[in-house]
Order: sequence, then C-alpha cells, then structure tokens
Amino acid sequence: MKHVAIDIGASGGTVYLGTVTPDTFDVREVHRFENRPVERDGRYVWDLAALRERMVDGLEAAGDRADDVDTVGIDTWGLDFGLLSDGEVLRDPVSYRDPDATATRESLFETVDRRRVFDATGITNWNTPNTLWQLHTLAHEEPELLERADGLLMMPQLLTTMLGGRPCGEVTVASTTQMVDPSERAWATDLLEEVSLPTDLLPSLEEPGQRLGPVADDVAAALQSTPDLVTPDLVTPASHDTAAAVAGLPLADDAAFLNTGSWFILGVERDDPVRTDDAFEHSVSNELGVDGTVRLLTNVNGFFLLEECREAWREAGDPVDYDHLLSAARDAPARAALVDPDADAFGIDEPMPEQIRSYCRRTDQPVPTGQGGVVRCLLDSLVVKTALELDALSSIVEDPPSSITLGGGGVRNELFCRLLADATGMPVVAGPVEATAVGNVLTQALAVDTITDLAAGRRLVESAFETTRYEPADTDGWGRAKERLSELAAD
Repeated sequence: MKHVAIDIGASGGTVYLGTVTPDTFDVREVHRFENRPVERDGRYVWDLAALRERMVDGLEAAGDRADDVDTVGIDTWGLDFGLLSDGEVLRDPVSYRDPDATATRESLFETVDRRRVFDATGITNWNTPNTLWQLHTLAHEEPELLERADGLLMMPQLLTTMLGGRPCGEVTVASTTQMVDPSERAWATDLLEEVSLPTDLLPSLEEPGQRLGPVADDVAAALQSTPDLVTPDLVTPASHDTAAAVAGLPLADDAAFLNTGSWFILGVERDDPVRTDDAFEHSVSNELGVDGTVRLLTNVNGFFLLEECREAWREAGDPVDYDHLLSAARDAPARAALVDPDADAFGIDEPMPEQIRSYCRRTDQPVPTGQGGVVRCLLDSLVVKTALELDALSSIVEDPPSSITLGGGGVRNELFCRLLADATGMPVVAGPVEATAVGNVLTQALAVDTITDLAAGRRLVESAFETTRYEPADTDGWGRAKERLSELAAD
C-alpha cells in the first residue's frame, strides 16, 4: 500500500511517499514548500488558500513517483484551529504566534486556577499559547465571531476537509488544546462551561486511523497518473506532529522518547494519565497517543538557539555547515560554561552568539570564544537540561526509564548523541530522523489494516530503518554540571 504523509511545520511543509507491506516499510521525501504565518488585517494568520495549492503541488509530486496512492494523511503542530459556519471557514485561522492570540489568558486564571485546569486536562503548558487561551480571548474580544460559528476544527482536520475529507476531531491533536480529559479521551466540557466557553462548536473526537472519504476531484487528478485508478482516501493519522513522531520511534518499554528539533519533546509513554501533585509541580503534561496511549512529557527549548547562532554567522559570512561547527565544538573545553536554554533572556532582538556570551558574563562564567566554544556551550547545556528534566520525569513515574530513544534532527548529530548518553548515564538509541513522517505513514497503514497494531508497526520500523546505539562512556563531571544548571535556572 502507498501512503502520502503531509507534515506541516511552523516554517514549511514536507510531503512524503510511504510504501508499507506486512514485511517492508519505506518513506521518502518528495516535495517541500514554505508555510509561514502571513500578516492580514493586523493579525498573523494561516494562509489557507496558498497552503491548499502547495499541498496539491506536493500530492502531484507524490503521484509522479507512484503508480497509485491509497491514502493521504496530514499532521501539524497543535494549538491552532479554524472556525466554520455552514461548512465555510469564517476567516483564516490566527496563528498562535500572533501576539494578541491569547491576550486575556491572565484573566482566565482569575476564573479558574491552574491546578483545576491540570486536574481536568492533564496539561501544564502555562507558557505556550494554547487553544483554551485563544478561545477565551475570542470570547472576550471578538464574541460576535464565536456567535457566528457553528463548528471548530483543529488545523490538521481543517486542512483535510479542504482536500475533500469529512469534518471530525482527532484525539492526539485535540489533547494539546488544554480542553480534553485524557482519561475519557473526550472534551473536558465541565471545565469549558466553568469558564463560559461554548462546547457546541466542538467536533466528536475520533482515534487515529479513521477513513474520512475520498480526496476531492482536483486532488485526485493531481495524484493519479491515469483516470482509471482508484481515488485515494483521506485518513486521520496521528495528526499532532509529536504524536506521529513518537508513534514512529522503535520505542522499547523501558525507554523515554526524545524528539529533537527547535523544541525538544521529552517523555515516556504510558497507558494512563498521571495527574499527581509531583506531575503538577514539575509541569509535566499528558498528551494522547496512538492505540490508547498517553505521552507524559515536558518541553525544552531545543536546537532553536543553535539555529539562531547559525543564522547570525551566515549573515556575517562565517561557515555554518554542521561538520565544521561540530568539529570545532569537539575541540572546545567541555562544560566550561552553561546556559539555561529556557531562559527568558534569549530572544531574536540581537545576534544569538552575543546573547550566549552576555548570559555567561552575567552569570560569572567563562565566556565562550569562537564558533566551537559557543556550539559546545549550547550542546553541553542542552544535554544537561535534558538530563535534569529526565530526572524529574523519572521521579514521577513508578517505573522510570533506563534508556532514551531519539528522533528528529538530533539523530544526525553524533556529538550531541554521545554527550546525551554521558550526561544522562543512559544508552541512547538514535533513529529514524524523519520520525514524524514515519509515524504519520504508520498510522495510515493501521487504518487500512496493513499493520495490525502499534507494536507491530514499531517492530517493522525497527527492522526497516537504521539506528545507532550510544552507550555512556564519560560520565564524570555531569553531576556537578546538573547542579550548576539547576542554580542558573533558579536565579
């Protein structure tokens, strides 16, 4: 069976063609396109019309490489949504990056405290502008828009309807909204009514792997090399990108997962949500996964700081290829200086290398010199922060993890992987890189019964994709580094 996975991120989208049989699993990139919020009427919004055109272009590229395609599935990040009336989108959805998207969030917590929200939803994402806050802001600042609406769809489902699928909700992306009860895998309507938000707009929630009908005629024409081929179906994969990424990892029972990108998503997979005092205090969230699973997780600001450094060096005409930077970092002093990746001090208002150096000066640490010093500082800091978060996560669960399974861009970074194993004292299994696309395709294969269940899919992924195992080798000095970073984060 052949499946097209459309993965839409904050700066662009990627289209993949996956081929799955009971014994083989292959995923290949076929198309990339830009996707950034656009400013319209003073707001930063999703450009739906342009995005549909780009997705159809990507589907045409997939059709050029396959005789036929059986299913198509879309994943995006969480949080954002569209409002509809009589099946039509009322306006281009506002991006969570819009500074006014959650303007009333503090007044929300005057109505209901954070612990009540956590008890109802299992989510402690107090800094990310989630759907609950966006809806609260709409209710107070644009109530007429909510009154006109008769439906709400999260972005993967909204984009799916634009390609011809029926409207529905899907649990993995809905669970990021801070509006879902993770035990019931249903909307937390009591909480929403408590804060005077409408519940009649919300679609029924379905598990990943549902068929949503055939693609629209123009989409079929783009996909099909001849008109007599069977029209592909749209399906719901794990439509939240992190849920897809975790599904696509060969995750052992004793392993934590770490999906690496601009953000690091660190967690463990469980059968039931954890809503204890410790989970609340450590700001751990419960998001929903495939096959009834729950992802108990936390977020760390990931390779964003490194990418901002590369952009500054690129503008200065300095070399920015990874081989050069990582070679220089290997030669730089280990753990000479550390930064808290989540510190409010880091923004986009000045070149990031200088922000790193300024942070070290303010905290009375050696100031990194050269590109190698800055990159080593960042890599050391990222693995130490990850180790601290893993310690906190391990203290919350009854059976703490003893290894880490790594997905995303960090898989290609051998130095990072080795440092992570040393800092955590745990083996690190790295791969596959394109875990989100793999998970999207895997859950489409579940929908058509090529794969029987998640465990079988992961065994297939493990046999089909190369992984690298890193054992802890140089663990001295990391305990003190964790103490130093804890002190920096507390200041």
